[in-house]
Order: sequence, then structure tokens, then C-alpha cells
Amino acid sequence: MAPTSGGTMRTWSMGTLLMLGITATASGQAAEALRPPGFHAGGGIIFAKPTGEFADYVNIGYGLAGHAVFNPDPEGVFGLRADGMFIIYGSETNRYQLVPLINVDVTTTNQIAAFQFGPQVTLGTGSVQGYGYGQLGFSYFATTSSVEGSGNIESFANTTNFDDLTFATSGGGGIRFRLSSGWTPVLLDLGVRYMSNGRARYLREGSIEITGNTATITPIESETNLVVFQIGVTVGIRGPRKP
Repeated sequence: MAPTSGGTMRTWSMGTLLMLGITATASGQAAEALRPPGFHAGGGIIFAKPTGEFADYVNIGYGLAGHAVFNPDPEGVFGLRADGMFIIYGSETNRYQLVPLINVDVTTTNQIAAFQFGPQVTLGTGSVQGYGYGQLGFSYFATTSSVEGSGNIESFANTTNFDDLTFATSGGGGIRFRLSSGWTPVLLDLGVRYMSNGRARYLREGSIEITGNTATITPIESETNLVVFQIGVTVGIRGPRKP
């Protein structure tokens, strides 16, 4: 028996409603995907150039950095940013006799560990985004020595020779270039910051002199400000997809 016109209308109506529902769901998910992620995390390599008085004693440093940004603003403009950095600004290795017939390598490393937190403003949500921030935190200057045998890969003893902790502030910014879109966008992140560490006492290469069994440590006190350049990757993180 051929279907009646009423049955045909009911079938058409149900199909239309189903298609409208699918379209609405897809549109909602697409709109959600286009909205800036509420959280970003990333990291990269950094190069630190001493400025002012610090440049008289220390050459360029290098290291690693990581950051996280929480954006409570739905438009992704205002956020809260936290950064952690580890910088090595000098290292030297010398060989000494531990006991007769046994030599060891002593590696002394001058380093800075920093953590800072503050607001960030992001401009743009497209393929190119700019951002700027201001932060407060601290910087920890430390010189450590580790001992390993000439055939060893890992050290079997280490010690902190000298350290100092300072209050630090930073101001910086950068540009992010989108490498991929989707639910978790990936962006190339190029940034620079001026980090003001104030005055600190620290060691540099040559600050420790060893004569026989005696070590002489000569610390330096000066301003310790840096310009830090970073190249890395930032990933946008969203919550679970809505069903």
C-alpha cells in the first residue's frame, strides 16, 4: 500500500528536525572550537643577556623556560601567567687527584632559577597573536660543584658552594604564530623580557680557586639584571568536548 500524504509529511518533519539538530550541534561545537582556549601551556629554550653592571662580570647565559596562562576572560584577552626559568651563565670542569692513582673531574656550574607570576594581555585570536605581561617573583643564584670519575656518566657527589635569593620583577611580551588549529591549537612562541633581579651576591667562572686541599671563594656583589630571549611552543588546552 502506498504511504499516505500524512505519513510522508510526518517522515519529512522528523528528518528535518533530525538534520536541524545535527546542524545545531555541529555549529555549537564549531563555535566552541573557535573560542580562545581557557588555558595555555608551553616552554622553550632561552638566551639571557646580562645588562648594566652584570654585563661587566658575566657573559650570555642559556637555559630552559616553561609557562602557563589561565584565561578566565571568554574572549581570551586578560589572563594570569606563571613562568619558571633555569639559566646557566657559566660552567668549568677541572681534574684533581682524589687519592694516589685516582683522578676525578670537578664541574662547577653557575646558575639562576626563577619563578614569576602576574597578569597578561593577549591581542588577537587568529593566526598571529601578540601578548604582553608584567610579573613579580624571585630569582635564586647558586653555584654548585659535582664530582665524577673520568669514566663515569653521573656524578657521585655534589655540593652548593654559594647562593643568594633576590626579589625579581619582569616585563615582557611576544608574538605567537599558529602552527595548527583544532581543539588543541599549537603556536610558535617568540618572546623577550627584561628581568630586574636587583643586587645579588653570586659567583662566576674563576670565583673559586683551589690550592691543594684549600678552596678560596670570592663572591661578587652587583646589579644582576637580564634581557631574556625565548623561542618555544605554546599549546592551547580546552576542557572535554561537549556531547
